[in-house]
Amino acid sequence: MSEEKDIETTAAFYGQLFNSSKYVLLVVLIATAIGLYVLPNINAIYAVIILLALTLLKIGFIIALSFNQLMKIIGQSHLLSHVLVLFGFLIVLIVLSFAIDYTALHFIDSAHFKINNSSGSNGLLAFFDMSYFSLITFSSVGYGDIVPITVTAKTLVALEVALRFFVLVFGIANVNRIRVNK
Repeated sequence: MSEEKDIETTAAFYGQLFNSSKYVLLVVLIATAIGLYVLPNINAIYAVIILLALTLLKIGFIIALSFNQLMKIIGQSHLLSHVLVLFGFLIVLIVLSFAIDYTALHFIDSAHFKINNSSGSNGLLAFFDMSYFSLITFSSVGYGDIVPITVTAKTLVALEVALRFFVLVFGIANVNRIRVNK
């Protein structure tokens, strides 16, 4: 067996996925802390610039994770169940990551979004609204009850849509190299 762990077994796959994801999760956690606790307390222009930089950093880590993990799955296990777990993990990671970014932007200045029928303005309710918005944006439904107003908010939405497009298209492009479990 090579130095790289064989991910044919489910236990090895989950161990390898967690091991590869730890840096991405660490970046997301640090960006969350900065976005929710530091940025609302500094100058709005600087806060927006830092938020966009943190978002781009997270996107880079998520793209690297998806590319590396999919290549390992295709190269070693070829199992559809492993690909589905990877994409489920990536979807949850993307939706929650952008929900946190939208919440931080909302905390910086609530004028970034027009929200009809808001659940509330406290932290947890605002996060719920922005999680809902992120999920609706990711699924490309777009009900219109939460609308990005500023260029910054629209940029974050465009980045989420672009990341969703990249992850899903990259996965679909490699689907012919995956075998179905029997």
